[in-house]
Amino acid sequence: MPEDDFLQALPERQREDLFSKGSPSLETRKEQLLKLKTVLLKNEEAYMTALHTDLGKPAFEAFSSEIAVLLNEIDYVCRHLGKWMRQVRSRHLKMGYVETINRTRHQHGSVLIIGSWNYPLQLSLMPAIAAIAAGNRCVIKPSEHAPATAGLLKEVMDGAFPPEQLIVVTGDAGTARELTSSPFDLIFFTGSTQTGKLVAEQAAKQLTPVILELGGKNPCILDETGFSKAAIRDIVWGKFLNAGQTCIAPDTLFVHESIYEKTLNEISASISAFYGERPQENGDYGRICTDAHFEKVVEFICQGDVRHGGTHARNDRFIAPTVVTDLEPGSSILEEEIFGPVLPVIPYTDLNTLLSSDVIQRDALTGYMFSKDKNGIQLFKDHMQSPTVSVNQVIHHAASPHIAFGGKGRSGYGAYHGKTGFMAFSYEKTDYRAHYFMRVPGKFPPYSDRNMNALKKLRKWLL
Repeated sequence: MPEDDFLQALPERQREDLFSKGSPSLETRKEQLLKLKTVLLKNEEAYMTALHTDLGKPAFEAFSSEIAVLLNEIDYVCRHLGKWMRQVRSRHLKMGYVETINRTRHQHGSVLIIGSWNYPLQLSLMPAIAAIAAGNRCVIKPSEHAPATAGLLKEVMDGAFPPEQLIVVTGDAGTARELTSSPFDLIFFTGSTQTGKLVAEQAAKQLTPVILELGGKNPCILDETGFSKAAIRDIVWGKFLNAGQTCIAPDTLFVHESIYEKTLNEISASISAFYGERPQENGDYGRICTDAHFEKVVEFICQGDVRHGGTHARNDRFIAPTVVTDLEPGSSILEEEIFGPVLPVIPYTDLNTLLSSDVIQRDALTGYMFSKDKNGIQLFKDHMQSPTVSVNQVIHHAASPHIAFGGKGRSGYGAYHGKTGFMAFSYEKTDYRAHYFMRVPGKFPPYSDRNMNALKKLRKWLL
């Protein structure tokens, strides 16, 4: 079968198998999730090697930010899945009858998951965990920009699951376009805002629902009450984790002018403590994923004064942890998501003035603030439209299955993780029944003023 025909046939092939066997039981879903956990553990070292090949990820980061969060998610979902699948029943007395409502969550069918290159294992399998828990069949398209991880993912998953249940399809952007034009029941995409728009546009032609997990310029505000060495260490860690290629990394740091200089000094001290004076030789620091992205991030460095770092090497796709200051208004680094190891640090005088400025993206994926000022924190939380606002920490909230992860506006729509993921990959199916003990003829034509008066008096019992 030609490749295009094979891709187009995948959704129907999975749907037919699903419908012939019926909605998977709780036991079946748990069995599939535990199989996924088993192959993750069995191939742990191979995955960490692949992640290092693609992104230069140190083993600690590879395990903690990719493998561990997947294992924790599987454990959490398996513990709570029975409760989430439970039928919800209610009965209501009406005029002349009793209505019985039974609500259950029903799977969509065959879903397409398009992963991203910055966390190529986690962002391919985290949505799949939710999809399997909800009873779906999956087609996973990992990013071609992380080829070692994508190839290993295909080898491992295709060896563990039949294609009617879960299959990994590798390929370039053309393969992704072909898949998004196929008749899936749901598409889950993680990536850039620009590509997300194209995916949504293609899916709209078939009325296929889409969940988009995009990015944004996550603001991080450090006010005069929030400064501490521990706070700076957290910010530096969150910014330069995975060489800055994290969608929820602090994009730009806004610092109250009264602590501006000492903050810059402490940032430099933390970077040196983490990665040494020669970070290119440090095994705990990653690399930029692609040549094109390398060039884009290097261009950002040139738009301000380099306070720390700034060195880079194209042949190694290395960019040192870099701090830039004194940026010109309108610079692209202030308008575009950086998605790399460059931290602009900008002083501010007044929080209200800062929040009302154009440099704060209200619908970013998340917003961070380090402060002890309750009024300031509340002002920031009220101003931001992000689904998550985090105070005095960065990154950690995204690893919790208790917290929905998703965007709004330019940072995407829809959410997942934990129960939210189960809900996102399923829909409510209602069994409604009416048990009559008397008939009320007044609802039928011809209508009369008498019937209208009765309706107004008894509406809550009739409807």
